[in-house]
Amino acid sequence: MSTAPDSTPRFTGIVHWRHRLGPAHCLVRAAYLSEVRQATVLVSELESNPDDRGITADFGKVADAILPVLREIFPADLQRIVWIAHFGDFSYHDPAGPETFTRIALSTGRDGFTDDLAGDQRLERADIGRLLGDWRLRPVPEVLSDLGHEQS
Repeated sequence: MSTAPDSTPRFTGIVHWRHRLGPAHCLVRAAYLSEVRQATVLVSELESNPDDRGITADFGKVADAILPVLREIFPADLQRIVWIAHFGDFSYHDPAGPETFTRIALSTGRDGFTDDLAGDQRLERADIGRLLGDWRLRPVPEVLSDLGHEQS
C-alpha cells in the first residue's frame, strides 16, 4: 500500500485468483476516496496471464480475490467499490486494439461477485483520473517493471 500526497490510500500489485480453467493473475491498482467512502479498482489484463483465463470471462472471481486485499488495506468504512477492466497493448501477445476502460457492474450473492455484462459501461481515460482521485496512471509496462513482474 502507498499513500498519495493528499493522503489517499492506494494499492498496486499483482493479484492471483483461481479461474475455472486454472491459476490466473492481473495487475490491480486501487485508490480509496474517503470523502465518498469509495474504492476504485482498476484491473489490467496482462499478456503474461494465460490467454484462456482472461479477466473478462471471470470478473466475478477476480473481484472475489481482490476484495480481501481491499478490506485489509483500506479503511473499514468502505461503502462502495467501482470496478474497472483495463485492456491495451500490454494485454495480449497480439494486441487487438487501443487502450480501453470498462466499468464493470457486479452483483453480489451467496457465492461472491457475478458479472452478467448487462450494466457494463465504456469509460474514457479522463473518467479514470476522477475515479482514482486524480492518480496519474503510469504505463502498465513501467508498473510491472517496478513490481518485478515479467510479462513474457
